[in-house]
Amino acid sequence: MHVACVNPASLAGGSGSLEPYFNLTAQQRAAVGVKTPWVEYPDLYSASCQSAGGATWLQVDDVGTASDPRPRITETLGPTWGFHLYDVNLALGNLVGDVRAQEQASQAASR
Repeated sequence: MHVACVNPASLAGGSGSLEPYFNLTAQQRAAVGVKTPWVEYPDLYSASCQSAGGATWLQVDDVGTASDPRPRITETLGPTWGFHLYDVNLALGNLVGDVRAQEQASQAASR
């Protein structure tokens, strides 16, 4: 039995740029100067499927620069759990785009 990995940032395989969306609290919005509760942080994280030692996982890497002022996520539950608390948020923009592309392909095929 194998654990499957699908990279929402690159469904065909390989590495891709994540399009994270985060829902900020009023305090967080004030700190970063935005009015909308949902913010997108493009070009801050990339993802790729990795396998080693019998394990498979979606490797998420911070690719932002040190001078980038955007907030970063942390391994809130510790290094063995990684970014699991942020799984959906990290790839939310990609997932919406993947569904949109599939819907368009399905509509085109039914014509």
